[in-house]
Amino acid sequence: MGRRVAFTICAAVLAVMSPEWVAAGEPEVGEVAGDEGVMIEQEPQTGDGEPERPSGELLGPPKPAENSPSAIELDTTVIVGSPSGQRVFEMGRSVDVINRTSLERRLPESMPDALTSATGVHSQKTNAGAGSPIIRGMVGVDNLVLLDGVRLNNSTFRTGPVQYLALIDPWSLQRVEVVRGPGSVWYGSDAIGGVINAVSLSPGTMGERVWGGSARLAFQSATLGGGGGAQADVDSGWFRGYLGGTAQGHGELRAGGGEKQLLSDYYRLGGRLKLTQDLGGGWATTQAAFWNAIEDAGRIDSLGTGRVRTYDNEDILAYTRLDRKGSGWLKQLRLNFSYHRTKEVMTDWRCATTDAGVVVDRTGCAAALQSTLKRREEYSDTVQTFGAFAIWEGEALENRLHINAGADAYFDFVASEGREATAGSWAWANKERGNYSDGSSYTTAGAFLAADVDLLHGGYTAPLYRWNVGAGVRLAAFSASADDVPGLGSVEYSHFAPVFSANTKFIWNEFINIYADFSQGFRAANLQESTVLGNTGKSFDVPNADLEPIKANTIEVGAKMHHRNVRFSLAGFGTWLDDVIVRMPVPAEQWNQLGLSEEEVGGLPVFRRENQASGFLKGVEGGVTVGDWNGLSLWANAAWIKGDTEDADGNSTPAGRIPPLMGAGGIMWEAPQHGLFAELFVRWAGAQDRLSPEDLKDLRICEDPNNPGLLLPADKCSGTEGWYTLNARAGYAFWQTMKFNIALENITDNLYKYHVSGIYAPGFNVAASISGSY
Repeated sequence: MGRRVAFTICAAVLAVMSPEWVAAGEPEVGEVAGDEGVMIEQEPQTGDGEPERPSGELLGPPKPAENSPSAIELDTTVIVGSPSGQRVFEMGRSVDVINRTSLERRLPESMPDALTSATGVHSQKTNAGAGSPIIRGMVGVDNLVLLDGVRLNNSTFRTGPVQYLALIDPWSLQRVEVVRGPGSVWYGSDAIGGVINAVSLSPGTMGERVWGGSARLAFQSATLGGGGGAQADVDSGWFRGYLGGTAQGHGELRAGGGEKQLLSDYYRLGGRLKLTQDLGGGWATTQAAFWNAIEDAGRIDSLGTGRVRTYDNEDILAYTRLDRKGSGWLKQLRLNFSYHRTKEVMTDWRCATTDAGVVVDRTGCAAALQSTLKRREEYSDTVQTFGAFAIWEGEALENRLHINAGADAYFDFVASEGREATAGSWAWANKERGNYSDGSSYTTAGAFLAADVDLLHGGYTAPLYRWNVGAGVRLAAFSASADDVPGLGSVEYSHFAPVFSANTKFIWNEFINIYADFSQGFRAANLQESTVLGNTGKSFDVPNADLEPIKANTIEVGAKMHHRNVRFSLAGFGTWLDDVIVRMPVPAEQWNQLGLSEEEVGGLPVFRRENQASGFLKGVEGGVTVGDWNGLSLWANAAWIKGDTEDADGNSTPAGRIPPLMGAGGIMWEAPQHGLFAELFVRWAGAQDRLSPEDLKDLRICEDPNNPGLLLPADKCSGTEGWYTLNARAGYAFWQTMKFNIALENITDNLYKYHVSGIYAPGFNVAASISGSY
């Protein structure tokens, strides 16, 4: 109750002023906000809002609808593992960029919502207040999430769909960058399916002003929720910075047809501070801190079996950075030191069930009425991560040779505890162990070297064609330590994981880029897999310290094209997975030896993680933007993937949690000179009836609608139905300091959900925001 009162007070204060990036706060040319991850240099803006070419950059084809939330931004300068810059068009990888304008127009309630129209990103939601991207068939910890290039993944992230991406405040961001495919050479462990780098707002230049500020208010009808925030900015020339915060309340979600989603209300709070200092001579420093929290986020995908959970999550990230920009062999140098603290409190209650395992009182269980409860557990896990990295970039041979090198290390220290209460006295009693052994530690470290060179070059200042080849290698190591692991005692293990990449591309006349890329990825087994003991969602897991890293080899072939008012991007890929970690059933006599009782297991299947499978994933993804013609443009994207896994006995089955064929497309009109835009678009997904054995046991996919809590027979489960939503949005910027955006989502009020989701998506929803700066 105290936290809700605190939230109400904060919301009341911040409702007067809400976070909006100051118009004058756009980054300077050449300023980068990412690191080891993808980083982008923004192009300067002229007075009428049209991008202005940096001096010396070749004039290319016209830029169609670059502010469209789904335009292919091939002229945006992106950096993959390099702190200087490379245009998306010139890259030999599949990359999506969601810029600040797109974020404002999408009006996302959370960070996962901001990715719903990105090519090939499937936004799975087990519960409200959560969201886990599935990229190229990989979910959860198999995708790496960065904030300003600092890794957010830690050693306790669950391996299924997770909610941690939702802890990033989308209104604190300058842009979001998504690299599809392995990125372990640049980023290390976890970068198998892809990499998401959230780039925070950069303190901007305000001309003759020293002080400035901005505010924003927002509303969503599907949740009857809203909130806002504020930001104060300072610019004294060599010193710039901002301080801001947000507060949001989300009521009970209304799905299509008016169906209410139980326990879908939650709260979100956030704060941010960022300072930069220009030291002269190409040197600059940055200090930043971000705090975000989600409170009272319920999860009911197992409500039918009498199991309900709520989550309170808190995330604090702070870093200090030193940059040096130059030319030649010292084009860029960056040193970064970070501190990251995550805390998760999960409350799990179990309700009375019938002999068939179905909850007796569904409504009472969701409300946690004591008369329906038989057991309550609470687990608190805190991870403190100390990290550091250094990266260097140089150029030679008249800028035809580019070399990058770097090293990084992250150290996790885990505090974990648990307590339980049972019917009768309901007095809390401490458990002997939380989810993890208290005092566990985990280290991941590595170093990389990468280079590319133009073997053919049709000129130095205005090349007609270029043939470029490149390669990279990382040497990575990780280790874990945990005491008093049930059934194992003290656990100590370490592994070494080298990875390699190679690529080639041919670019002709700023018109077409044809490329081929080979990239290796890996994910080291984390503490959640090797030492956890307890309920991890749909199963009860027991520890196993003998796990090897998952390995991935991906070949991608693609093309990008500019031609007058047409932009086109298409890629096909194949990924071979080895040493895949899968859940293997554990007989009752084995888990009894761990001291577990049937009441503790709660009727869940008991599994142990083992390297017992391999797999192959293949897919095609692409997008097109046509226009603009007098402000009118068309856009579309789509992605298809298919996957299979093979167990140790050679039996092949469909891979689990594979998204269906999906995409989006629309038509947009924009009149920047009048501050107007309007867009009509469709999001859609086909049915997914190609299910793995694990999918067939997942209540989120195969629950009997007539008997909640029970699974349909395997031959009766048809998977997730296909769906579409018709949507519209519009906006108007007035007085050069105020913006109003509105969106009508799911206009036809369809009842639908994303594959593997435990909650339905919003029904008809009116979202609106108004923002201003001074």
